[in-house]
This record gives sequence, C-alpha cells and structure tokens, in this order.
Amino acid sequence: MNTPLTGTIEITIETTINVDANTAKRKVTGWVVSEVANLMGGTQPKLVIGKRTFWRVPVVLTSSKTGIVGEVGAVDVDTETGELLVNDALKERLLTNAASLVGSAPVAA
Repeated sequence: MNTPLTGTIEITIETTINVDANTAKRKVTGWVVSEVANLMGGTQPKLVIGKRTFWRVPVVLTSSKTGIVGEVGAVDVDTETGELLVNDALKERLLTNAASLVGSAPVAA
C-alpha cells in the first residue's frame, strides 16, 4: 500500500485573457438566442485552464412562468480571441437536452 504524499504544489501558468467572464456570458447568450432557441441563455462562466484557456459558460433553458428550468449544456469561449467554440453537434445537443428537460418538467398550474 502506498502512503499518500502531502505538501504544497505551486503551479504557474502564463496565459492571455482578453475576454472577461461577463463578455463571454453575453457572447454565448447572443449565439444561443440567435442560433439555437430564444428561451435559452448563458449563466456564470468558469475558467478552464489547459492547452487552451477558455470560459465554460453553462447554458440554461428558461420559462416565462417558472424562470430557469435547468441546464442544457455549456459553450466554451476562447479567453484570448473571444471565439465561441461551437459546432452543429453542440447545437443539436443543446436542443435535445432542452427537449428532454421539458419532457420531464412538471406542468405549471
């Protein structure tokens, strides 16, 4: 049995962030409303650091009667260029997840 090692690890990452979280959220919401469905929008992004640094913006389905119904996926936004990392498969996945969510949601009185 291996003994776990404990200690401090310091990691330094150099990256360029030209696009802030709010801008990423607005870009995603604009794309979703324009290209996917008007009752979807972006919520609070999380910074993902790897070979490419990007904001991961959760996408939620909303309802005029109940507010946020639930999360249907996420869109990534490059922090350096502002490019939305989207494709047709992502668009279809968002729509499929939204349909599943609507099908399982309780009916409002």
